[in-house]
Amino acid sequence: MSEQDKKDVVQLVTEIREKTDKYGADSAEVKTLVENHGEKLEKQENANQKLVGELAQERKEREDLQGRMDTLETSIARKATSGGAFYKEDESYKALNLYATKGIEHLDQGQKALLRTDSDTSGGYLTSTELDNAIIKLITEISPIRQVARVRTISKKTLEMPKRTGILEASYEGETEAASDSVSAYGSETITTNALTVNVPLTIDMLLAGDFDIESEVAQDVAEAFAQKEGNKFLLGSGVHQPEGIIANAAIIAGASETEGSGVIAGDDLIELTGELKAGYNPMFGFNRQTLAKLRTLKGGDGQYLWQVGLGGGAPNQLAGESYMVMQDMPSIATGALSVIYGDFMRGYTIVDRTGLSVVRDEVTRKKERIIELCFHKFNTGQVVLEEAFKALKIKA
Repeated sequence: MSEQDKKDVVQLVTEIREKTDKYGADSAEVKTLVENHGEKLEKQENANQKLVGELAQERKEREDLQGRMDTLETSIARKATSGGAFYKEDESYKALNLYATKGIEHLDQGQKALLRTDSDTSGGYLTSTELDNAIIKLITEISPIRQVARVRTISKKTLEMPKRTGILEASYEGETEAASDSVSAYGSETITTNALTVNVPLTIDMLLAGDFDIESEVAQDVAEAFAQKEGNKFLLGSGVHQPEGIIANAAIIAGASETEGSGVIAGDDLIELTGELKAGYNPMFGFNRQTLAKLRTLKGGDGQYLWQVGLGGGAPNQLAGESYMVMQDMPSIATGALSVIYGDFMRGYTIVDRTGLSVVRDEVTRKKERIIELCFHKFNTGQVVLEEAFKALKIKA
């Protein structure tokens, strides 16, 4: 963002807060202001999420150089659409071009008929359309757990991770007293990858006659589908033939803090949550975009807003003094929901990718229908490896 954009955001936030203090967070004055200028906040938030991701990536590279990502989401170079000048050979195009350059008097009767496009039977059928070289695509919101969790790439199906479960115990002894023996305790985490699959049927006509490189488009869509499904299951997965979701982990659910009020989150709920983890973790908040909109209006017991805009020195936005990341698959604020997660994703959650991506091209099974099936397989999973690195906030019923 430019310096002027940053100043505009600060001015807008100040104005919103002044009206919130005067009329209330749910007042028509505040809602109108947000609706009219929400684009500025959205632009700043997008820049903030990018910055948070970059900072998380730097931390991962610094703390875990061995955890290199072997990811499907590499950019696939899109081939230029074929053809391009074929429409210039069409008679209707020639007629239009002649009309535009020399005037109607230079057209014969046949060419004039071609220019009559308001009626299909009088020439409309003879005109050709030009296909845009960009496909309109809906936005897919992806929970970016990969950006903040630890990612390991393995060549086999299962990864065994040694885990220290108990440390040595030191003791004081008097003169000539013998020291007691002490040993550390160890266990292991077993993480087994599962297949993530997308099967895409394509007609031969589509592949041969399409104005786009259909196979490249399919590959891009598959990458997006994989990323969306992963992000969802890294948060909500059952762990049975799929990743274990962070807020589906039994220990995290059992250890969740509860809000003071019923059906709502108060500022002090978030402040108290930041004190729940042991010193030494590097935590951040996670919640969806709807929850963020509510949290922007919260104040602590001292009357200060918890949400602060990060504008200088590469500092991200903060909530109660901590950074956050929008994870759209998190539940919205509702009674009984775990709407906020606070934790050290790097230490607490591990994503395991099995090397490689396989694509099976089946031209035989549905040959009579002239259908080719492209089946994409990617093996990975995710698992909570350190429950104490997370603390969830549950909305009181």
